[in-house]
Amino acid sequence: MSTRVSRAVDRALDDRHREATGEVERILAAAVQVMQRMAPEAPRVSDIVTAAGSSKKAFYRYFSGKDELLLAVMERGIDIVVSYLRHQMAKATRPEDKVARWIEGTLAQVADPNLISMSRAVVEQMTSRQENGSVNDIMGPMRALLVEPVADLGSDDVARDVDAIFQLTVSTMSRYVGSGSQPGPVDIAHLVRFCLRGLDTIHREGMTR
Repeated sequence: MSTRVSRAVDRALDDRHREATGEVERILAAAVQVMQRMAPEAPRVSDIVTAAGSSKKAFYRYFSGKDELLLAVMERGIDIVVSYLRHQMAKATRPEDKVARWIEGTLAQVADPNLISMSRAVVEQMTSRQENGSVNDIMGPMRALLVEPVADLGSDDVARDVDAIFQLTVSTMSRYVGSGSQPGPVDIAHLVRFCLRGLDTIHREGMTR
């Protein structure tokens, strides 16, 4: 049964939760701003807390260190990218077109000059930290979007085929990050054709065995 005491405690906890959520959001937003300004160099905690109007004491209340913060920012950015990719892929009906939309949408993160700053800042950090197992886990939802269309194309080794497309696309993306140039339509179309031809070749070879 709810009592006045329990309701008072709940209200206090709700207020603290809102306050903490707001402070974390300010730190995340500040991290993106600093990442964008300092790219391709990694941001410093001191710069982030200054931009957030916060303090190092508050920062370490929520994050164990800069790496955890950057992973949190990347996680938020990947969520945005995944939502964008899912929307683009939903416009296609054929599995090969869905794969094409995934590749095109992923490369849009470095090809579109009007892309929101969070995505671009995240891409810059993501591609420089690919050896980090946590980064690979965070990027998992992007990779997962390829599983269904690749399987529908008749792949007999979906995991390896998905990984090949994923690695080729992310490697292409990383080549442009911080370079001052963007992949053009011809570059993107070539990668799409290359990946789809590879899938088709593997499928045909599997059928003739």
